Amino acid sequence: MYDSIVVGAGPAGTAAATKLAQAGARVLVLEKHRLPRYKACAGAVSGRAASLLTADFSSAVEDTIHKVKVRWADSEAQVAEYTSETPIAYLVMRSRFDQLLAEQAVGAGATIQDAEAVKTIELEPKAVKVHTTRSKYQAASLIGADGALGVIARQADLFMPKSSGVALEIEAKVPADQLAQWHNTVLVSYGIPRHGYAWLFPKSQHLSLGMGTFSPRRHEFVTHFSDFTDSLGISWKRQDIKAHPIPLGGGNRRFCRPRLLLAGDAAGLADPLSGEGIAHALHSGSLAADSVLTALDTGDFSMSDYQIAVEKRINSDLRVAKQLSTTFYTLPKVFFHLLRSNSEILRWYFELVQGHRSYQDVWEFVKDLVKPQVRRDRRRQSSSSLR
Repeated sequence: MYDSIVVGAGPAGTAAATKLAQAGARVLVLEKHRLPRYKACAGAVSGRAASLLTADFSSAVEDTIHKVKVRWADSEAQVAEYTSETPIAYLVMRSRFDQLLAEQAVGAGATIQDAEAVKTIELEPKAVKVHTTRSKYQAASLIGADGALGVIARQADLFMPKSSGVALEIEAKVPADQLAQWHNTVLVSYGIPRHGYAWLFPKSQHLSLGMGTFSPRRHEFVTHFSDFTDSLGISWKRQDIKAHPIPLGGGNRRFCRPRLLLAGDAAGLADPLSGEGIAHALHSGSLAADSVLTALDTGDFSMSDYQIAVEKRINSDLRVAKQLSTTFYTLPKVFFHLLRSNSEILRWYFELVQGHRSYQDVWEFVKDLVKPQVRRDRRRQSSSSLR
């Protein structure tokens, strides 16, 4: 019998498996796809995420970002820019990045079996049974790190279907000179869709372009994405596009049951403002491993400590991000004006991305800036209505 079975070999799953194996636990990782595998993802490893990695991932880095350009869609307004001497993020292709993390887990002593999907699980008082397409296994604990649409959360009755945004992405081959102009630089475009944004991330041989929305109303989403790529002179075919859910954090939910824990996207821990998921995947995977190790030591497999740890160390910050997201996407033009007129906002936000600030810091700063701007806009609207 294993000490823990981890379902999913993405960042959350391999972070948990590596930490458990390093502590001497018997760990089995089950991955439904053959590794390495393509993963639809913008592929931004933020400075915050990088600080949580124990592996040297430099061989997987396609570009290192030092500049961010922020624009308003369908506008001739000046682009806002933020530049940092230290890296803001590292851009990767998830196939190489996840494979590197999987190799680290194997090196630590974990067993990874790919191309093996989990079909059903059984939670029993003294063990967890896992039935796959190949065999059946038993463990003292189970970590579900199998993504936003994973089977573990569904079978444990922990799945929250209405908590996700959605993103569309393409990988676009472009001429060398066009690729070179985006070296070390990303573009973020707000305004369309209203509750979301579009992006351009450079990779070593191509550009990754995408658009995400956090609204349940997604009319003309593909058309909006096409308009965005057209504005950059990039064409694509319908079959090129990939879509994936963004399981937003900051809500009220359970992350565990006795002997079972959810981590990463399976736990719904994506950032409600930016959609980033890798940092919280790595963090929650590490916390899941800590909880399992404590349970193995004490014999208490309630996993209640994990619920407390994720809420305190991850979800509490995502609750603030959710407040900021609601405010931002309700008043997007106000915020864009502030982004262009006050470089401190961009600096504070990207220092958060780098891991130097919390969302609470940014929220307090933004509230003080937004209040007078909102009052001025309301006075203008009132004056207009009186004419």
